[in-house]
Amino acid sequence: MPSVAKGKKRYFGEDSYFYTLVKPSTPKKKRVCLKCGTVFMSSHYGNRCCGSCAAQNARAAVRAEHTF
Repeated sequence: MPSVAKGKKRYFGEDSYFYTLVKPSTPKKKRVCLKCGTVFMSSHYGNRCCGSCAAQNARAAVRAEHTF
């Protein structure tokens, strides 16, 4: 087990290397939905469909699964 030098206590919050690995969150951005054209707050660049269109797409995938 690695020992800690005398007088130096290491806490999880003080580990600077840990914070270099964590990517800061990007702020939400207004984007236009590719399906219906409404403007919505997108959480990341891959989120291009609004919530209602995403729900419709998810339901369509489930229905397509059951037809075959």
